[in-house]
Amino acid sequence: MIRKISREEAAAFPFSNDAEAITFRKLHQLTAVPEALCLSDGKDVLYVRSGPGWPSWIYSRRGVSDETLSELAASLCVLKEAKNLDGVIGRASLVRYLELALPYPTKRRLPLTAYLCEHANRFEAEGERVPAGALDPAVCGELLAQLGEQAREPIPEAARLAVGTDFCESGDAYGWCVNGTTVALVRFREHANGLAYIGNVVTDAAHRGKGYAKALVGSVCADACERGERIMLYADTSYPPSNALYRAVGFTEAGRLIGFDFI
Repeated sequence: MIRKISREEAAAFPFSNDAEAITFRKLHQLTAVPEALCLSDGKDVLYVRSGPGWPSWIYSRRGVSDETLSELAASLCVLKEAKNLDGVIGRASLVRYLELALPYPTKRRLPLTAYLCEHANRFEAEGERVPAGALDPAVCGELLAQLGEQAREPIPEAARLAVGTDFCESGDAYGWCVNGTTVALVRFREHANGLAYIGNVVTDAAHRGKGYAKALVGSVCADACERGERIMLYADTSYPPSNALYRAVGFTEAGRLIGFDFI
């Protein structure tokens, strides 16, 4: 039976191996959300609603029973009607099952690759790393809008300054500046249980191919690794430049996810 559970139960969700645990470690970010946390009695499936405007994440162990999958699909149908569920992200086989089972039009989201880094490489490039608090929020907002376009989640022009301001006020975000011009950004979304999660990486389109993002990401990740942290992130599997950058820095693939949005 799918039921609500506590954050403590969610944090103790049993993963079968390290790669699987890392793949779904976004759980640490999402269990702070007070929306539905659901678990089958056999601890096969964990559902976390990530908030309005974002797909919900489905965490599962391998070998989930057909009965549990059917019950999960039924639960999601109820949530779709009651809470305007935006979409679903999870293991490819699970999400494909749900996509067939849920009676709603859908559109395929970008596939995601989960990466883990335990030993990061540093790189030299023109310019320097600058804390986000010293950056121009308007410039950061425009750069993050480029990232939104790339991820097919555009940021409205009227909201860009607010987005940039939020970035600049983050406690753990940085830019790479060349002669006073901000050319790349990176932000840690959180640090929990020895794991750091990177949520934003972008290089200005006019300055790509010069190693700025690689120098920036390598710098912040090397510092985190030296503190004893492991770093993870999710990358658009279909976008080769970012995947090549992360592998060069020292990230290795830990798993893959796929998802869909409701239209």
